[in-house]
Amino acid sequence: MPSRRKRGGGRRAALAAIALLVLGGGTMAAWRFLSAAPVTTGTVVVTTNPPGAQVVLDGKPQGASPTTLTVAAGAHVLELRGAGEPRTISIDVAAGAQLSQYIELAKGSLGAGSLQVRTEPAGAEVIVDGVARGASPVIVSDLVPGEHVVSLKGENGTTRQTVTVEAGATASLVANLATATSSPASSGGWISVSTPKPVQLFEDGRLLGSSDTERLMVPAGTHQVEIVNESLGYRSTRAVQVSAGKVSPIKVEFPKGTIALNAVPWADVWIDGEKVGETPIGNLPMTIGTHEIIFRHPELGEQRQLVTVTLTAPTRLSVDMRKKP
Repeated sequence: MPSRRKRGGGRRAALAAIALLVLGGGTMAAWRFLSAAPVTTGTVVVTTNPPGAQVVLDGKPQGASPTTLTVAAGAHVLELRGAGEPRTISIDVAAGAQLSQYIELAKGSLGAGSLQVRTEPAGAEVIVDGVARGASPVIVSDLVPGEHVVSLKGENGTTRQTVTVEAGATASLVANLATATSSPASSGGWISVSTPKPVQLFEDGRLLGSSDTERLMVPAGTHQVEIVNESLGYRSTRAVQVSAGKVSPIKVEFPKGTIALNAVPWADVWIDGEKVGETPIGNLPMTIGTHEIIFRHPELGEQRQLVTVTLTAPTRLSVDMRKKP
């Protein structure tokens, strides 16, 4: 191991080494020796039994469990919404630390899914798999995961749609029945979304649905669709041309945020299996989303962390290799 990695020595030797680095044109090396980016965030790992519960942090949805969140250091309110009554937990996250929360929830019907049905105009009769479920808008609960046939009966006729429902999630179906006939092709088409992480789709401030649904039914024509993932700070707008009876795909590629990494005394770093260098590492571009960080020191071993990179603020992570995780 190179001698520069041995951080021992007295104060006088350290000062002399720093002065030598600066005088010899090694300003950057001296900065690496002394500085460490201040850590203002921590990590919360949320696991539930059964999985699939909705995770809400400080009143903002964060997706479904299991999930890993990067949050500002300090006190927060964590809420888990699954079968039965919601669970609310107060947590205190220390800067640079990881806090794990494992919560047992009522098992009930968490394995089932739901379907939200809205029509224009409202008031259409909603029939799911041959069973009447009320008039739109309506949320149909306790559906077995998989495909379901939805029939919508309005004043202008009937349209049918196949919708995929996932366990613990709410699928969305929006249909324009103003010109509907017995053929679904005459009333509109569909939008399907391919994305690394779940997103919600809005048009004119109105929720169309989410990428958890295999395809969303909309009227034929041009749509200005806003694509949002609040937890990652992602928001973009796409113009989508939808043809009657056809599926228009949208592929979402997330942009890059930044991450800063540090370790005491130091460590080599791998991100998602690829070596990126030696700490400290600052302002490293990284696609938003969850990544696995591995810190390795030849004498102090290895530490693994899951971290979520967002667009809302630079992500910072610091570990102490002298402490076992």
